[in-house]
Amino acid sequence: MDPYLSWKYIYRQSKDRTWEQRNDPIMVGDLPLKRKDDFIRVLNAENPPPPERRWFSPHFAAAKDLENLQVLLHLEGQETEAVILGGSLYPFHEEIRANWEQFARAQANNQLEDFTISEVTLPPAPFFRNHIVPILQNDTLVRLDLIQCGLGSSELQGVAEILKKCPTLISLCLKHNQIENVDDAKALSSAMAKHKGLFFVDLSSCGLGGNDEILSVILKGCKKLNGLDLSGNEFGSKSLSLIAKFLSTHKTITILNLEEGGFDDESFASLNKAVEKNKTLTELSLASTKITLSTSIQRSLVLNDKLLHIDLSVNSLGANGAKYIAKHLKKNPPLSILSLRRCSLPNKSAEGLCNALKRNTNLAHLDLNYNNFNDRSVPFFADALRNNSTLLSFHMSGNNIKVKSGRKDLIQLALCDPTSLQSIAESNHKCLVTLNNGKNGNFHTNEDKFRSINALENEGQKIRYKVIAALFTLKTIEFNPLEFQHISLELMP
Repeated sequence: MDPYLSWKYIYRQSKDRTWEQRNDPIMVGDLPLKRKDDFIRVLNAENPPPPERRWFSPHFAAAKDLENLQVLLHLEGQETEAVILGGSLYPFHEEIRANWEQFARAQANNQLEDFTISEVTLPPAPFFRNHIVPILQNDTLVRLDLIQCGLGSSELQGVAEILKKCPTLISLCLKHNQIENVDDAKALSSAMAKHKGLFFVDLSSCGLGGNDEILSVILKGCKKLNGLDLSGNEFGSKSLSLIAKFLSTHKTITILNLEEGGFDDESFASLNKAVEKNKTLTELSLASTKITLSTSIQRSLVLNDKLLHIDLSVNSLGANGAKYIAKHLKKNPPLSILSLRRCSLPNKSAEGLCNALKRNTNLAHLDLNYNNFNDRSVPFFADALRNNSTLLSFHMSGNNIKVKSGRKDLIQLALCDPTSLQSIAESNHKCLVTLNNGKNGNFHTNEDKFRSINALENEGQKIRYKVIAALFTLKTIEFNPLEFQHISLELMP
């Protein structure tokens, strides 16, 4: 084993992304090392922290992680794709500089279409501009993801250079990299504005909420985009007014994510006016924005006939919010995707929502994960699913629905009513239902089995599989060949 990996060090990341070596050894099992602002790594090959503690947060990793990163960087040429996924925030250390250089050389002759570095700190400048930028300045790159990899001023300028010489780029993600310099923002903005094919840009958690000047500069470069993700930037009222002004004059944007925006009544009002003026917006995320639908402005903002995809997750909508949503769904708007995850929806709101679903013929995907529904809501949801032929996915993980009663009943009543062959044929054969991600209790509910069956394309094949399940898995129908003599072919197992 490399002797470097057998030593015990503590490294602390500083602002310039170098690591300071501390000679004082510590016990690996002793973990009072967690700091709010520092990423601390314990590199010890002989006695790494136990797995359940290593991955609890990105503050801790063992020597094995450094070995893993070295393996990741030993990628041979992949022709069209180069992806490094850290999974935990890997630091940079001089020990692996040669690996980074080898990685860059391996990609030099490839016609890359997809390039991703995620949660792995890049070597200090000017490595990115000298080694990575040249291999990405081509006419084949379609997607560029640089996620939480410690982009500084030099690297952001390098991204701008890539945009200038890569006409095929469609998607750019700079998630979790701080844009703190106005000149860097201007370089990015100018390159984005001049790019003729860029479709989607992800600037989530880039610190844009702390500087309105930088935000204003960035928005100027987004006027040709179809999609923009600004989530996690903790915008204040002034920042949100800038975004509303941008949206009201934008002529191409269809997707906007403002998750975790610091909205107040004034911000909701300005955004509502912008949405009314905008002619192209179809997808809007206001997750974690403290929206409650308690005011007419809030309801006008999201419950309209323009939006096709609405995400209101992690907002305390409660029974009152559920009532307005049910009323909106009954009108059968063109809404196709609705996410209400963690919205504190009470069990008593199930009947109203389900009555609306029975009448709605446009909604295709509904997320009700982690609300407060229980077994008493199961008959309503089962009835809604049996009488809705357009819903393609329905998510209810994390609710208070018990395995052997509620979850099992919902699956069977909605997707495979085993009462008779005819009831099986009349069950829902389109919707993919998820009650607990196919995990705990799946032996009793057969959730995965029926989700897989409903994912098939042929309707008759789905029914035949469900008949077999009723015969031999659920064992609710006794197999009698005479009973199959006069039934239609689609019901034959």
